[in-house]
Amino acid sequence: MNENNTLITLAEFKEFMFKQIVPLSDLKDYEGKPIEKLFPFWRRNNLLPFIHKGKHIDIEISFVQMIWLRILDTLRALSYPINDIEKVAEYFFKDAYFDELPKKNIEYNKQLLTEKKENTLLTEEEETLLLEIENFLQNENLLYVLKFDVNYLSNLINYCITSSLEAGILIYANGRVVEKIGQTTFSHKEIDFNMNAPHIYLSIKYFLEEFIDDEDLQKIIMPHLLNDDEKYILKELRNNNIHELNIRKKGGDIFRVDTASDGLISGAKAKEIKKILGLKNYEEVEISTRDEKNLSFKKKTKNFKMHNKTID
Repeated sequence: MNENNTLITLAEFKEFMFKQIVPLSDLKDYEGKPIEKLFPFWRRNNLLPFIHKGKHIDIEISFVQMIWLRILDTLRALSYPINDIEKVAEYFFKDAYFDELPKKNIEYNKQLLTEKKENTLLTEEEETLLLEIENFLQNENLLYVLKFDVNYLSNLINYCITSSLEAGILIYANGRVVEKIGQTTFSHKEIDFNMNAPHIYLSIKYFLEEFIDDEDLQKIIMPHLLNDDEKYILKELRNNNIHELNIRKKGGDIFRVDTASDGLISGAKAKEIKKILGLKNYEEVEISTRDEKNLSFKKKTKNFKMHNKTID
Protein backbone atom coordinates (compact mmCIF):
# COMPACT_ATOMS: atom_id res chain seq x y z
CA MET A 1 0.00 0.00 0.00
CA ASN A 2 1.30 3.49 -0.68
CA GLU A 3 2.26 5.98 1.99
CA ASN A 4 -0.88 8.07 1.49
CA ASN A 5 -3.30 5.27 2.36
CA THR A 6 -5.07 5.67 5.70
CA LEU A 7 -4.47 2.92 8.23
CA ILE A 8 -7.54 1.00 9.37
CA THR A 9 -8.73 -0.75 12.53
CA LEU A 10 -8.56 -4.48 13.24
CA ALA A 11 -12.35 -4.67 12.93
CA GLU A 12 -12.26 -3.02 9.50
CA PHE A 13 -9.46 -5.32 8.36
CA LYS A 14 -11.47 -8.38 9.39
CA GLU A 15 -14.59 -7.06 7.65
CA PHE A 16 -12.78 -6.44 4.36
CA MET A 17 -9.98 -9.03 4.46
CA PHE A 18 -11.46 -10.99 1.51
CA LYS A 19 -12.57 -7.97 -0.55
CA GLN A 20 -10.66 -7.19 -3.76
CA ILE A 21 -9.77 -3.59 -2.84
CA VAL A 22 -5.95 -3.32 -2.89
CA PRO A 23 -4.63 -1.94 -6.23
CA LEU A 24 -1.91 -4.27 -7.44
CA SER A 25 -0.13 -1.41 -9.18
CA ASP A 26 0.53 0.22 -5.78
CA LEU A 27 2.57 -2.68 -4.42
CA LYS A 28 6.36 -2.63 -4.37
CA ASP A 29 8.76 -5.42 -3.45
CA TYR A 30 11.43 -5.13 -0.75
CA GLU A 31 13.71 -3.41 -3.26
CA GLY A 32 11.09 -0.78 -4.11
CA LYS A 33 10.29 -2.24 -7.54
CA PRO A 34 6.75 -3.12 -8.80
CA ILE A 35 5.96 -6.46 -7.23
CA GLU A 36 3.93 -7.65 -10.23
CA LYS A 37 7.17 -7.95 -12.24
CA LEU A 38 7.84 -11.07 -10.18
CA PHE A 39 4.53 -12.65 -11.18
CA PRO A 40 5.73 -14.62 -14.24
CA PHE A 41 8.44 -16.28 -12.15
CA TRP A 42 6.14 -16.92 -9.18
CA ARG A 43 3.39 -18.27 -11.43
CA ARG A 44 5.77 -20.72 -13.14
CA ASN A 45 6.51 -22.07 -9.68
CA ASN A 46 2.84 -22.38 -8.66
CA LEU A 47 2.99 -19.66 -6.02
CA LEU A 48 0.02 -17.52 -7.14
CA PRO A 49 -3.11 -19.69 -7.08
CA PHE A 50 -5.38 -16.61 -6.97
CA ILE A 51 -3.81 -14.55 -9.81
CA HIS A 52 -4.86 -15.37 -13.37
CA LYS A 53 -2.46 -15.27 -16.31
CA GLY A 54 -2.22 -12.17 -18.44
CA LYS A 55 -1.66 -8.47 -17.82
CA HIS A 56 -2.61 -7.10 -14.44
CA ILE A 57 -3.49 -3.47 -15.19
CA ASP A 58 -6.04 -2.12 -12.69
CA ILE A 59 -6.30 -5.48 -10.91
CA GLU A 60 -7.17 -5.36 -7.21
CA ILE A 61 -6.46 -8.04 -4.62
CA SER A 62 -7.56 -8.73 -1.06
CA PHE A 63 -5.67 -8.02 2.18
CA VAL A 64 -5.07 -11.75 2.68
CA GLN A 65 -3.65 -12.09 -0.84
CA MET A 66 -1.46 -9.06 -0.27
CA ILE A 67 -0.02 -10.61 2.91
CA TRP A 68 0.81 -13.73 0.90
CA LEU A 69 2.70 -11.57 -1.62
CA ARG A 70 4.61 -10.02 1.29
CA ILE A 71 5.45 -13.51 2.57
CA LEU A 72 6.73 -14.54 -0.88
CA ASP A 73 8.83 -11.40 -1.13
CA THR A 74 10.24 -11.94 2.37
CA LEU A 75 11.23 -15.54 1.64
CA ARG A 76 12.84 -14.37 -1.60
CA ALA A 77 14.81 -11.73 0.32
CA LEU A 78 16.00 -14.42 2.72
CA SER A 79 17.04 -16.68 -0.21
CA TYR A 80 14.71 -19.48 0.82
CA PRO A 81 14.74 -22.09 -2.00
CA ILE A 82 11.99 -21.62 -4.57
CA ASN A 83 11.11 -25.33 -4.61
CA ASP A 84 10.54 -25.19 -0.86
CA ILE A 85 8.45 -22.02 -1.17
CA GLU A 86 6.18 -24.02 -3.48
CA LYS A 87 5.66 -26.52 -0.64
CA VAL A 88 4.74 -23.63 1.67
CA ALA A 89 2.18 -22.45 -0.90
CA GLU A 90 0.74 -25.97 -1.11
CA TYR A 91 0.42 -26.07 2.67
CA PHE A 92 -1.67 -22.90 2.84
CA PHE A 93 -3.65 -23.02 -0.42
CA LYS A 94 -3.68 -26.44 -2.10
CA ASP A 95 -4.23 -28.34 1.16
CA ALA A 96 -7.07 -25.99 2.14
CA TYR A 97 -8.76 -26.55 -1.22
CA PHE A 98 -8.68 -30.34 -1.01
CA ASP A 99 -9.43 -30.37 2.73
CA GLU A 100 -12.61 -28.34 2.02
CA LEU A 101 -11.54 -25.89 4.71
CA PRO A 102 -14.47 -23.43 4.31
CA LYS A 103 -16.92 -26.25 4.99
CA LYS A 104 -14.89 -27.36 8.02
CA ASN A 105 -14.90 -23.80 9.38
CA ILE A 106 -18.64 -23.47 9.03
CA GLU A 107 -19.29 -26.88 10.56
CA TYR A 108 -17.12 -25.90 13.54
CA ASN A 109 -19.19 -22.74 14.11
CA LYS A 110 -22.36 -24.82 13.83
CA GLN A 111 -21.01 -27.18 16.47
CA LEU A 112 -20.27 -24.30 18.87
CA LEU A 113 -23.78 -22.87 18.50
CA THR A 114 -25.40 -26.31 18.80
CA GLU A 115 -23.49 -27.07 21.99
CA LYS A 116 -24.43 -23.70 23.43
CA LYS A 117 -28.08 -24.33 22.53
CA GLU A 118 -27.97 -27.58 24.52
CA ASN A 119 -26.73 -25.72 27.61
CA THR A 120 -28.63 -22.45 27.44
CA LEU A 121 -30.98 -20.39 25.29
CA LEU A 122 -29.52 -18.81 22.17
CA THR A 123 -30.12 -15.16 21.49
CA GLU A 124 -32.35 -14.25 18.56
CA GLU A 125 -29.24 -13.26 16.61
CA GLU A 126 -27.56 -16.61 17.36
CA GLU A 127 -30.68 -18.54 16.33
CA THR A 128 -30.71 -16.68 13.03
CA LEU A 129 -27.00 -17.35 12.53
CA LEU A 130 -27.45 -21.06 13.23
CA LEU A 131 -30.25 -21.25 10.66
CA GLU A 132 -28.11 -19.40 8.09
CA ILE A 133 -25.22 -21.80 8.72
CA GLU A 134 -27.44 -24.84 8.23
CA ASN A 135 -28.74 -23.39 4.96
CA PHE A 136 -25.23 -22.45 3.86
CA LEU A 137 -24.00 -26.02 4.35
CA GLN A 138 -26.66 -27.17 1.90
CA ASN A 139 -25.45 -24.79 -0.82
CA GLU A 140 -22.66 -26.58 -2.67
CA ASN A 141 -22.14 -23.68 -5.10
CA LEU A 142 -21.40 -21.17 -2.33
CA LEU A 143 -19.10 -23.63 -0.57
CA TYR A 144 -17.21 -24.13 -3.83
CA VAL A 145 -16.75 -20.37 -4.34
CA LEU A 146 -15.37 -20.00 -0.81
CA LYS A 147 -12.67 -22.57 -1.56
CA PHE A 148 -10.88 -19.89 -3.60
CA ASP A 149 -10.85 -17.35 -0.74
CA VAL A 150 -10.62 -19.28 2.52
CA ASN A 151 -7.33 -21.04 3.21
CA TYR A 152 -5.04 -21.93 6.09
CA LEU A 153 -3.32 -18.54 5.87
CA SER A 154 -6.61 -16.61 6.10
CA ASN A 155 -7.59 -18.85 9.02
CA LEU A 156 -4.38 -17.96 10.87
CA ILE A 157 -4.78 -14.23 10.19
CA ASN A 158 -8.40 -14.29 11.28
CA TYR A 159 -7.61 -16.19 14.48
CA CYS A 160 -4.82 -13.73 15.29
CA ILE A 161 -7.34 -10.87 15.11
CA THR A 162 -10.27 -12.54 16.86
CA SER A 163 -8.19 -14.08 19.66
CA SER A 164 -6.01 -10.99 20.15
CA LEU A 165 -3.01 -13.31 20.36
CA GLU A 166 0.19 -13.01 18.37
CA ALA A 167 0.29 -15.51 15.52
CA GLY A 168 3.15 -16.58 13.31
CA ILE A 169 4.51 -19.03 10.77
CA LEU A 170 7.59 -21.17 11.40
CA ILE A 171 9.19 -22.32 8.15
CA TYR A 172 11.80 -25.06 8.33
CA ALA A 173 14.00 -26.68 5.70
CA ASN A 174 12.30 -28.57 2.85
CA GLY A 175 9.14 -26.46 3.01
CA ARG A 176 7.89 -27.75 6.35
CA VAL A 177 5.41 -25.36 7.97
CA VAL A 178 4.33 -24.99 11.59
CA GLU A 179 1.77 -22.41 12.74
CA LYS A 180 1.77 -20.65 16.08
CA ILE A 181 -0.96 -18.94 18.11
CA GLY A 182 0.25 -17.50 21.39
CA GLN A 183 2.34 -20.29 22.87
CA THR A 184 0.56 -23.07 20.94
CA THR A 185 2.21 -24.61 17.85
CA PHE A 186 0.37 -26.84 15.38
CA SER A 187 0.22 -28.09 11.80
CA HIS A 188 -2.54 -29.71 9.77
CA LYS A 189 0.11 -32.07 8.42
CA GLU A 190 1.48 -34.92 10.48
CA ILE A 191 5.10 -33.86 10.75
CA ASP A 192 7.77 -34.06 13.42
CA PHE A 193 9.42 -30.76 14.23
CA ASN A 194 11.86 -29.47 16.79
CA MET A 195 11.07 -25.92 17.88
CA ASN A 196 14.77 -25.33 18.45
CA ALA A 197 15.79 -26.39 14.95
CA PRO A 198 16.83 -23.52 12.65
CA HIS A 199 13.81 -21.92 11.00
CA ILE A 200 12.37 -18.69 9.62
CA TYR A 201 9.73 -17.03 11.81
CA LEU A 202 7.18 -14.78 10.10
CA SER A 203 5.02 -12.70 12.44
CA ILE A 204 1.42 -12.09 11.33
CA LYS A 205 1.38 -8.98 13.50
CA TYR A 206 4.36 -7.64 11.54
CA PHE A 207 2.51 -8.01 8.22
CA LEU A 208 -0.61 -6.38 9.69
CA GLU A 209 1.41 -3.26 10.49
CA GLU A 210 1.13 -2.22 6.84
CA PHE A 211 -2.66 -1.94 7.17
CA ILE A 212 -3.61 -1.29 10.77
CA ASP A 213 -3.28 1.68 13.08
CA ASP A 214 -0.50 1.01 15.61
CA GLU A 215 -2.66 1.80 18.64
CA ASP A 216 -5.27 -0.71 17.54
CA LEU A 217 -2.58 -3.26 16.71
CA GLN A 218 -1.36 -3.18 20.31
CA LYS A 219 -4.52 -5.12 21.23
CA ILE A 220 -2.80 -8.22 19.90
CA ILE A 221 -1.05 -9.77 22.88
CA MET A 222 2.57 -10.82 22.60
CA PRO A 223 2.80 -14.11 24.56
CA HIS A 224 6.17 -13.29 26.13
CA LEU A 225 4.48 -10.39 27.97
CA LEU A 226 2.23 -12.83 29.87
CA ASN A 227 3.27 -14.67 33.01
CA ASP A 228 2.57 -18.39 33.53
CA ASP A 229 -0.67 -17.76 35.46
CA GLU A 230 -2.06 -15.51 32.71
CA LYS A 231 -1.08 -18.05 30.04
CA TYR A 232 -2.91 -20.73 32.05
CA ILE A 233 -6.13 -18.68 31.96
CA LEU A 234 -5.89 -18.26 28.17
CA LYS A 235 -5.16 -21.98 27.70
CA GLU A 236 -8.25 -22.99 29.68
CA LEU A 237 -10.27 -20.38 27.78
CA ARG A 238 -9.19 -21.86 24.42
CA ASN A 239 -10.08 -25.35 25.69
CA ASN A 240 -13.55 -24.22 26.88
CA ASN A 241 -12.57 -25.60 30.28
CA ILE A 242 -13.51 -22.63 32.49
CA HIS A 243 -16.29 -23.26 35.00
CA GLU A 244 -16.08 -20.00 36.93
CA LEU A 245 -13.80 -16.99 36.61
CA ASN A 246 -13.63 -13.89 38.82
CA ILE A 247 -11.32 -11.00 38.01
CA ARG A 248 -10.96 -8.06 40.40
CA LYS A 249 -9.94 -5.21 38.14
CA LYS A 250 -8.10 -2.03 39.01
CA GLY A 251 -10.51 0.20 40.90
CA GLY A 252 -12.34 -2.73 42.47
CA ASP A 253 -14.77 -3.67 39.66
CA ILE A 254 -15.42 -7.42 39.41
CA PHE A 255 -15.56 -9.24 36.06
CA ARG A 256 -17.39 -12.58 36.48
CA VAL A 257 -17.99 -15.59 34.26
CA ASP A 258 -20.02 -18.62 35.34
CA THR A 259 -20.51 -21.14 32.53
CA ALA A 260 -22.85 -23.24 34.67
CA SER A 261 -25.46 -20.48 34.48
CA ASP A 262 -24.30 -18.43 31.48
CA GLY A 263 -23.41 -21.29 29.10
CA LEU A 264 -20.30 -21.15 26.91
CA ILE A 265 -18.18 -18.01 27.11
CA SER A 266 -19.17 -15.64 24.31
CA GLY A 267 -16.68 -14.12 21.93
CA ALA A 268 -17.18 -10.68 23.52
CA LYS A 269 -16.44 -12.00 27.02
CA ALA A 270 -13.42 -13.95 25.77
CA LYS A 271 -11.99 -10.80 24.18
CA GLU A 272 -12.60 -8.86 27.40
CA ILE A 273 -10.70 -11.50 29.41
CA LYS A 274 -7.76 -11.35 26.99
CA LYS A 275 -7.78 -7.56 27.09
CA ILE A 276 -7.74 -7.45 30.89
CA LEU A 277 -4.85 -9.91 31.09
CA GLY A 278 -2.89 -8.36 28.23
CA LEU A 279 -3.14 -4.85 29.68
CA LYS A 280 -2.51 -6.11 33.24
CA ASN A 281 -5.75 -4.37 34.23
CA TYR A 282 -6.43 -6.58 37.24
CA GLU A 283 -5.51 -6.99 40.90
CA GLU A 284 -6.54 -10.60 41.52
CA VAL A 285 -7.87 -13.55 39.52
CA GLU A 286 -9.70 -16.67 40.72
CA ILE A 287 -10.53 -19.54 38.37
CA SER A 288 -12.15 -22.95 38.71
CA THR A 289 -12.19 -25.32 35.74
CA ARG A 290 -14.59 -27.98 34.52
CA ASP A 291 -12.08 -30.66 35.53
CA GLU A 292 -12.19 -29.31 39.11
CA LYS A 293 -8.88 -27.44 39.27
CA ASN A 294 -8.60 -24.12 41.10
CA LEU A 295 -6.14 -21.26 40.82
CA SER A 296 -5.94 -17.88 42.51
CA PHE A 297 -3.24 -15.28 41.89
CA LYS A 298 -2.54 -11.58 42.21
CA LYS A 299 -0.87 -9.35 39.65
CA LYS A 300 2.86 -9.68 39.80
CA THR A 301 5.07 -6.61 39.60
CA LYS A 302 8.71 -6.66 38.68
CA ASN A 303 11.44 -4.37 39.97
CA PHE A 304 14.24 -3.40 37.61
CA LYS A 305 17.40 -1.83 39.00
CA MET A 306 19.05 0.76 36.78
CA HIS A 307 21.86 3.10 37.80
CA ASN A 308 21.16 2.40 41.49
CA LYS A 309 17.52 3.43 41.10
CA THR A 310 14.52 1.10 41.39
CA ILE A 311 11.79 1.34 38.78
CA ASP A 312 8.44 -0.37 39.46
